[in-house]
Amino acid sequence: MSTPPPVQLEVEVGDGSMDDETPDMIPADRYTLPARADAVVELWRKNLQEGVLAPSHFQDHWRVTVPRIYSPQPNRTCLDWSFDEELAAKLLIQPLEQFIWGTTEGSQPGPPRRSTLCGRVFKQGEPAYSCRECGMDNTCVLCVECFKVSAHRHHKYKMGQSGGGGCCDCGDAEAWKRDPFCDLHAAPSDQPPEAGISEDVIRRMKIVASACLTYCLRLLTHDHAPCLPNDLRLKDTERDILQILDQPDCYCTVLYNDETHTFEQVITTLIRVTKCNHRDSVELVSLIDREGRALIKCNSFQVCDKLKTDIEICTAMFERFTARQSSTLKVLVMHAHVIAHQTFAMKLLTWLQNFVSQEQSLRMAVSHVALGEDMWGSSTAVGGGGVAVGVMQNDFRMWKAARTAWHRLLIATTLMDYSTKRTMAILFTKNYGSILKDFIRDDHDHSFSISSLSVQLYTTPTLAHLLIAKHDALFVVLNTFVSECNRRCNNGRLEFDRNHVSVAYKRAQFVLFDVKYLLGSVPASFDDDLRKGFLHGLSLLLNLFVMMQGMDSVVRQVGQHMEYEPEWESAFNLHVKLAQSITMSLEWCAAERPLTASAYRMALRRHAAATAPAPRQLKELGNQSASVIPYDVSVDPVSIHRPLSRYIAGLHLLLHRHGLSYHSPEFDRQDKQKSSPEELIEPVLQTMAMIAQVHAGMWRRNGFALLNQLYFYHNVKCRTEMLDRDVVMLQIGASLIESNEFMIHVLNKYNLLDWASPDFEKQSIEDDTLRHTISMVEEFLGLLITIVGSRHVPGVGEVTNEDRTKKEIIQMLCVKPMPHSELNRCLPEDQLHETGLESVINEVADFVKPTSGTNRGLYKLKSHLYDEYDTFFYHYTREELSRSEEEQRNRRKAAGLSECCPPPVLPKLSPPFSMLAHLLQSDAALLVLRTVLLRALDLRARAFSETQVHKALHLMGYAIRDEESGHYEFLAFAESANRCGLVALLQKLVASPRVDAHRHLAKWVLTRIKALLGETDDQDEQKMETDQEEKPNAAEAEAEKERRAKLAAERRAKVMAQMKTQMKNFISNNATLFEETNTEVTAEEQDLRPLYCGAALGVWGGGVPEPPRVCIMCQEEARVDGTGEPLVLVAFVQQSGVLSRIRDAGDNERSRDAWLPAGIRPQPHVSSCGHALHARCCRNYVDAVLEKENRRPYRGRQPAAFDVEKKEYLCPLCERLCNTALPLLPSPALPGGTPPPLTEEMYSEAVNLILKLKHQVCSESVHVCTEFCEEMHCQARARSVGAMSSDMEEESADEAEVYVSTHSENLLSPEFLVHFEGEVPQYNELTKTLIEEFASVLPASEYGGMASTAALYRATSYTVLSTDALLRAERRPLLVEIPSRLRDALQALLRMAAALPALWPTPKHLAHHALSSLNTLECTSPLTYDPFGTLVALVLSAPSLFCKVAGPARPTHLARQITLQAFRASMVKALIVADLTSCTTEAMEEHEEYKVKPDLENLLSLVKELRRGDLPDNLDPNKVWDQIQKQCHSFLRCCCIFYYFLSDINPPTELTTVDGDKWDIMCGYLDLPLTFKDLIDNPNGRKKAFAWAALSGDWFKGEIQASVVLEPSEPPRLVPLPEDFSELMNIASDFPCPNSDREDSKNPTMCLVCGQILCSQSYCCQAEIPKSRGGGTERVGAVVWHALRCGRGAGVFLRVRSCELLLVAAPSRGAKMPAPYLDTYGETDQGLSRGNPLHLCHERYEALRILWLSHGVHERIARALDTNMLVITTWQNF
Repeated sequence: MSTPPPVQLEVEVGDGSMDDETPDMIPADRYTLPARADAVVELWRKNLQEGVLAPSHFQDHWRVTVPRIYSPQPNRTCLDWSFDEELAAKLLIQPLEQFIWGTTEGSQPGPPRRSTLCGRVFKQGEPAYSCRECGMDNTCVLCVECFKVSAHRHHKYKMGQSGGGGCCDCGDAEAWKRDPFCDLHAAPSDQPPEAGISEDVIRRMKIVASACLTYCLRLLTHDHAPCLPNDLRLKDTERDILQILDQPDCYCTVLYNDETHTFEQVITTLIRVTKCNHRDSVELVSLIDREGRALIKCNSFQVCDKLKTDIEICTAMFERFTARQSSTLKVLVMHAHVIAHQTFAMKLLTWLQNFVSQEQSLRMAVSHVALGEDMWGSSTAVGGGGVAVGVMQNDFRMWKAARTAWHRLLIATTLMDYSTKRTMAILFTKNYGSILKDFIRDDHDHSFSISSLSVQLYTTPTLAHLLIAKHDALFVVLNTFVSECNRRCNNGRLEFDRNHVSVAYKRAQFVLFDVKYLLGSVPASFDDDLRKGFLHGLSLLLNLFVMMQGMDSVVRQVGQHMEYEPEWESAFNLHVKLAQSITMSLEWCAAERPLTASAYRMALRRHAAATAPAPRQLKELGNQSASVIPYDVSVDPVSIHRPLSRYIAGLHLLLHRHGLSYHSPEFDRQDKQKSSPEELIEPVLQTMAMIAQVHAGMWRRNGFALLNQLYFYHNVKCRTEMLDRDVVMLQIGASLIESNEFMIHVLNKYNLLDWASPDFEKQSIEDDTLRHTISMVEEFLGLLITIVGSRHVPGVGEVTNEDRTKKEIIQMLCVKPMPHSELNRCLPEDQLHETGLESVINEVADFVKPTSGTNRGLYKLKSHLYDEYDTFFYHYTREELSRSEEEQRNRRKAAGLSECCPPPVLPKLSPPFSMLAHLLQSDAALLVLRTVLLRALDLRARAFSETQVHKALHLMGYAIRDEESGHYEFLAFAESANRCGLVALLQKLVASPRVDAHRHLAKWVLTRIKALLGETDDQDEQKMETDQEEKPNAAEAEAEKERRAKLAAERRAKVMAQMKTQMKNFISNNATLFEETNTEVTAEEQDLRPLYCGAALGVWGGGVPEPPRVCIMCQEEARVDGTGEPLVLVAFVQQSGVLSRIRDAGDNERSRDAWLPAGIRPQPHVSSCGHALHARCCRNYVDAVLEKENRRPYRGRQPAAFDVEKKEYLCPLCERLCNTALPLLPSPALPGGTPPPLTEEMYSEAVNLILKLKHQVCSESVHVCTEFCEEMHCQARARSVGAMSSDMEEESADEAEVYVSTHSENLLSPEFLVHFEGEVPQYNELTKTLIEEFASVLPASEYGGMASTAALYRATSYTVLSTDALLRAERRPLLVEIPSRLRDALQALLRMAAALPALWPTPKHLAHHALSSLNTLECTSPLTYDPFGTLVALVLSAPSLFCKVAGPARPTHLARQITLQAFRASMVKALIVADLTSCTTEAMEEHEEYKVKPDLENLLSLVKELRRGDLPDNLDPNKVWDQIQKQCHSFLRCCCIFYYFLSDINPPTELTTVDGDKWDIMCGYLDLPLTFKDLIDNPNGRKKAFAWAALSGDWFKGEIQASVVLEPSEPPRLVPLPEDFSELMNIASDFPCPNSDREDSKNPTMCLVCGQILCSQSYCCQAEIPKSRGGGTERVGAVVWHALRCGRGAGVFLRVRSCELLLVAAPSRGAKMPAPYLDTYGETDQGLSRGNPLHLCHERYEALRILWLSHGVHERIARALDTNMLVITTWQNF
């Protein structure tokens, strides 16, 4: 053994940042390493040539080099370590590649040849696609890349999420019926053969693979000792090389993952023990969960061991206080060099996987080495099977990342070729027992276990058959599970603990999936080995059935209720997992006669051995007798689990096709007699009797556990191998046992032999017993109906599986028309999870397409198939039976048919079951039917019910149908019925009023019997057919219809006459009241009418009479009055970012500004349901709600629909979410005279003067504040003398920059000042308080009164803007048809904001807003603010411009001039920024009719000047003007809405129609100029336009984005989604977790507002936000954090992999909704439970957009929380 060459060289590693010496980081230039990788390679080559190369030579190099590169630094964790990967590649990886290729440069061959097998290993949650048409089973899946380019893309496919551990089956011919290759992996036919890899390269590849794999296996399974193995430790002579890093006491504390402790427990433990912050602990725990372990400390052994002990103690204390019984966290202390070698081993496995994927021969070489077929070096052998077996046997020792690396390598090598895959499958089967035992003891998920490879090995049909035949795989797999079951057996029967469900047994049930995989494909032919292997495994399966036979037995409780509910779920879970294996084993048995005979013989022997012989008792019924097995179900224990009996029933159905029967000599035994038919049916008959007694109410004291078992017994998930098999077993008994004896057996088990005796009615019976007996008779008759009528089973009747499916569908559609998904859930699934619905549905039903996106498509039964309806179908629940019967009766009545539902024509019985037809004509059956009819006619009989008669008649109908069919020569039911007197009884029954509900059915039965007997008396009169029965005479029906119409008309006339008389009496009694009522228009009203029409600007506004309102709490009528008791509207205020064109803008950047900035940014929004109530009633209600919520115990508190800590509540009437009250104010009084005029010149002069004389104030008194001021209360003087307290400082903080322009009042002309004069209305003090309270609720109001009023003005303008956007999105008219909720909220909000100058206690705040808005409008670029938002703030605050209490804001001529100026600003903005590239001329000069409008002659020149010469050529002025109008369109619409509510002026008719918002109409309503010349092309307009353009330098510098200042052409939309949902899945599949380098996001969630994809419900992507209450911060998920940033708390997200919408109200509330994707049947698929192809429903997506635009996200979440109170979701983690 040689060491590396002694040539050393100083190697400098790292970047410049590593040059600084710190205690934790040592400069890299201090150490020496091998100078060149070439020297190491040369040594290996030399030793190889000499024949002395050994694995130790590779390990010597790694022993020295690996610790240098990958050793963790002291006092570091795995969060902040970094390795020099470039140096590692140079010194560790490149030498291996150079040695393999035999070159010095490490050159590789040309581009890799793509394999025909994909083999991509799925990660947990990764999308996978299966083809329903081509897949051999549901485990055959494709990855995203292969699916995109495969033929299955156009087939019927299913989408789903991988559980992890599997791989893509593209290229596996045995996985697909056709099209096994995608375009990526299809080998082109014209591909030329390429030169192969030389033998020397392959030999060296095997050498490297042997060394690498053995090294990796040793290191990655090394967890029993803290230090390295001796041969990997550094020698003393080598320690000088790593002088500082080689610290003898450098150890690491490593914390491992388990599935017992929660995230929060481990996070809390790390914070307590390691004293790290919360963020680092979360990142560590996320890393542990993702990788399987994390290094949390690197220090001396004493420190690391102390940390390990502390973690274990902390975990133990936590479990003791929480009463949890679980193991402590796994913590190990390891040497730093161990961590280094394990890190390198992981990278070595990844490199090896990637390296061999380039060439098939290399991959084969590594596969042979891994499988032990060609190991190099005797010392490296790890036992038979090579490294693969070592991985299988030591998989449980490794952590997640190590396991995943090994699994991926084995899949990428051994499973890519059939020969190596076969060898791998054989090794896997030989070690299956130990693998599963390790998995059962382990606690990691199945996807991280080597046992998950079974799905790749056992689902290959040829491999599965080979393993069963040659390696007894079925026996090996089943033996593993049976050995676990033996531990839980008591007296040979499985038992489960009631208090504790064994986790180990749950994990052991994964074996049953492997059984299903092995049996998944039935061989086309059998040889002796395969037959022997299958029967050997089947013997164990039968042993398992013997253990399960009779488990979970129950005894009827008589005296008292059951004290504890027994455990029943485990047994049913076992059955559900085993059911498909049972079905498939029966398919194997049916493949050939020897298998069928052997399996049936084995099952009969097991049954005989497990059944103890019981004494018989002789029972009699009439003149018949039988020897029955005595067993009282009401006293003795009974079980619902009879798998052995049911398996025998399944096998019995196979006998006839192979020429076998129960009496065949193959099944006879000489040593012991086989089980008799009576013994075979006895267990099932006991179960049926117990079920009947439960339905009769005899087991009520046994609790809900028994009811739950019966529910699943009948449920579609379990009934195939439970209920259906039990019915078949009873049919077998009825066909093998003499009919009378069978009837006696069943009657005896149901305890009804006494009931059938003639003297039963003479006995003294208790009421409860009698009631139970009546119900038991009904259940008995129902069982007979099931036994005789359930013939749609292949083997029982001459039908196919398709016929069986059709029958199920017909019966379900007779209940009601059903959507596809609901109908599919009603059908049992096969092993491929298919129900067969699609193959037959078009033959039996018609699909009614959905009429809209909110409806689902329905299947409706074809009309001619209603005659196949069977009332007592045995798969019906009681609810379905009653609903179907009612539905069919109504349908037949509407069609003019008889209301009865006679039995349908039954399929022909197969020969072995032909005796079933004889059952109803047996003496015992006729006696039972006769008894039922006799007691129905006896009015004194107590043991009677209509249901008994109905079922008896139904049974007779079955017998009649069989006799009419002519299939059974021995059947003569009509003669037997006539002989025993049934016909005479039927004739009496038809005339009996006691069973009037079933008279039609009795008539039908009687008529058919007489027809069979050949009696024709009155036959024509009584004949009734199934398809047309008793059609009434058309003339009689018409006469009856006319008579009823006449009676209705007479009744209506009589009622009207009575109402007219009462009206006259009321008028005469209240004559005075009617005299005072005058409906004519008064002169005053006639004078007011002109005031409410015309232009909305230049008028006083107001004066509208208020309609009375009714308080929804006290129901008192009240009027809105300023001095009376105030009324309020319940309202909801939220911070909204719906209209914001800047998504990540801060909320409070300009909280003191009353105007809206450019791009609008997030602003307050106000909404209301429109319900009014007194202010005192509202306050009392809110206080009561708050008190009620505070009384609720916090621990047991369910998530409420509202948060009282945020002052939220629900509207008392409509329960809409609210958080404030919006005061209702009356319309201001109408002053006398007309509004004073105001010219444009006068307005401009006044504005210039006001802005020149503005100054800053900081006190209530309006004067210039200096330090020499004589005013005692002046704050400036107080500051100068140091006399101002801190409280005064806080009070004035909000007023630090308050500007007013009071001096200008003395200099302005009276014509301008007259607009500020007006009467100040009087208001109630409570009204003022309500307004202040409302303003305090608005966002940013916490910054003081100045910010509150600013927020109120912004809320007003933003609410108007959002209303306009909503109206445009819904295609509603601009005015009049505004929804009442929006109308009430806008009217109340605008009136309150307009009245603010008369109500707000601090006028200087309003004066500041007026002056600030005026300055913004006049002296600021229109590209920096929203003109409409500035207009609203200025118009509403203008009365307070001179810092005085003033009257309310009105739409006077001053408002008109402000609006005109804002209109110009909007237009100038459009002239500067509008995109005019599409406005070019198109050879217009050739057309004579084309002319430029006269007023547009100067348009292009003006635009060019405003844009500083940047203007395209050949522009069309008309098109340019149209483009400018489009940009100003939204401004005019919002102005119309604003002044409509401010002025109460009725709009013109055009504005009340859709698309009536034309330019001229809106300008006319606002009294604004129309043309370009009047607006801009005049001296004042041009001057202002150039001034604004000069202030817009930032735009010309490119510092302002066009999307911010350009008005959108339509209201905001959610992001466009692809039409096909699979495209969205594919997009999300490529999204990596932003905070994890190795893992993709498990729950990628797309924000539908901005389109960003986020990592949801993951600790790795959590962020910190300030707490809403109490200060501090809290951690929330990425979705919640994004909702706060993007939507200011309200977000709309799409969880892609679960296909569901998330509505989020950050940070603690949300709701889930179906995504707007529908399948071809018009149904959503929330959770992708069905996986059908989905396509975008534009109607649903538009409805979601309207919900978002209308700010209804919070409301919808509240509604969802109110309806889902039991579902608790921690929304903070999303």
